[in-house]
Amino acid sequence: MRTPVGLPSSSLSSFRSRIAPALLAAALAAPACKKASIKPTQDKGDLSQVVAQIGDETITVGDVQERINKQSPFIRARYTTLDKKKEFLDNLVRFEVMAGEAQKRGYDKDPEVQRVMKQQMISKFLQKDFESKLKVEDVPDADVEKYYKDHPEEFNKKDEVRVSEILIKEKPKADKAYNEAKGQSKTAGADQKAFRDLVTKVSEDEESKQRGGDLTFFDKDSTAYPKPIVEAAFKLADVGDVSAPVKTDKGYVILKLTQKRPGFSRPLAEVKRQIQQRLFRDTRTKALDAFIADLKKNTKIDIHEDNLGKVVIENGMEGTPGGAPGMSRGLSDPHGGPGMFPPGGAPGMPPGGLGMPPSRMPTQVKKP
Repeated sequence: MRTPVGLPSSSLSSFRSRIAPALLAAALAAPACKKASIKPTQDKGDLSQVVAQIGDETITVGDVQERINKQSPFIRARYTTLDKKKEFLDNLVRFEVMAGEAQKRGYDKDPEVQRVMKQQMISKFLQKDFESKLKVEDVPDADVEKYYKDHPEEFNKKDEVRVSEILIKEKPKADKAYNEAKGQSKTAGADQKAFRDLVTKVSEDEESKQRGGDLTFFDKDSTAYPKPIVEAAFKLADVGDVSAPVKTDKGYVILKLTQKRPGFSRPLAEVKRQIQQRLFRDTRTKALDAFIADLKKNTKIDIHEDNLGKVVIENGMEGTPGGAPGMSRGLSDPHGGPGMFPPGGAPGMPPGGLGMPPSRMPTQVKKP
């Protein structure tokens, strides 16, 4: 197998969210406790001192300390007293007791558990072999500048207006429609409906009439509409203003300003980080794709596509691609990712779960 190609640091940020396994199985794969071969010492500051022994498993000062310190500052603040540390330790003990019993009953060999453990293994593998290989800051300035120059529409936009029109071929009828539109109520919403009704009633432009006269947004340089219309539209100061009939080659147009959208111009210095992150994501994705392609090339793989026709897709949410609602498909999980318990953990489980603090609740593995 070839040496893994480099992938940027935080390369796992998107992959972890897709392949994050159920924490219960993850903890079984990499439990907080250590085997009893670690002996307590007399050094008060030694993190290897034992605070609990559960069968062959040992929980040390370091285990408890590490688990608590991985929580957010808000959660950590709950465990400053001895009583709260005892409560935290009790959760760890409960977790190990349940994990031990599940292993005795053979659940560590369950296909779903094995699949979740593989997901955790992949997560660790990506973390150790790809993280810190490249950082967002490593994206070359030349690439950033090129992207900025090649995509001016993303960082610079002119002022835009949105108007609705009434087109009438004869000037006297247009003047009459203008007076009626100008006299409409300026109450928000009411005048819009009244103008649309007037469009339906008198406009002679069938195309815009179907949209209530709406011409959508455009800027001063727009060529989508005749220049007189564009100029008249930008002379309207406030939303709700109506223009006098504007002469065009098709007749007389009455415009009503419905929206204004200010433009913007963002200098390169302001958007540099944004561009770096975008290019970084592209680099990361390409690097991982290349790495996986290299692995596949050096692995014997037999595909029997004819058997795919035998796959039966169930009706309803459980049979839809992507798994449960809100779950994204995992990198190594063709089933769409494990199902999750709702916030608060599994039904009937106490806060903190079986040996896990509230922020590290065990999750359920849901069969595809």
